[in-house]
Amino acid sequence: MNRTIHRASILHFKQNPTHTDRPENAYQYFEDGGLVVSSGCILDCLPFEDALSKHPEAFVHHHENAILMPGFVDTHIHYPQTEMVAAYGEQLLEWLETYTFPTEHKFKNIEHATKIAKIFVDELLRAGTTTALVFGTVHPESVDAFFKEAQSRNLRMIAGKVM
Repeated sequence: MNRTIHRASILHFKQNPTHTDRPENAYQYFEDGGLVVSSGCILDCLPFEDALSKHPEAFVHHHENAILMPGFVDTHIHYPQTEMVAAYGEQLLEWLETYTFPTEHKFKNIEHATKIAKIFVDELLRAGTTTALVFGTVHPESVDAFFKEAQSRNLRMIAGKVM
């Protein structure tokens, strides 16, 4: 079995800190940690020396000056608005009519939707977001392109059309 130990500082959460009298028991931090992975599944998360002793056959990938953490979850994000981030609008209706609706209409074109889906997913991953509730447009092409991109990267996403 091919195993990799990702060596870095590691921070992960064992439980919700609001569900314990001792919030420090809700997380685990290893200054020099070992995240053991095989076939895309996490096998162990230990101090590095313990991980190496337990999995001596594993390939070690050292991530210097890095902290490994679980992926973030975004519960409300609109991928068709990628191109109009920070667009000015005095009132909501003006902003929707001037920027949002014309931008989202372009997602009727599958090539455009595919191009923006790739950019959007790149940005999610760059920020550490690995799961999201993603809004598309009323055009089925927008959602099809997004799901195809997410699936190609083995990401767990919740998405659909917004009306």
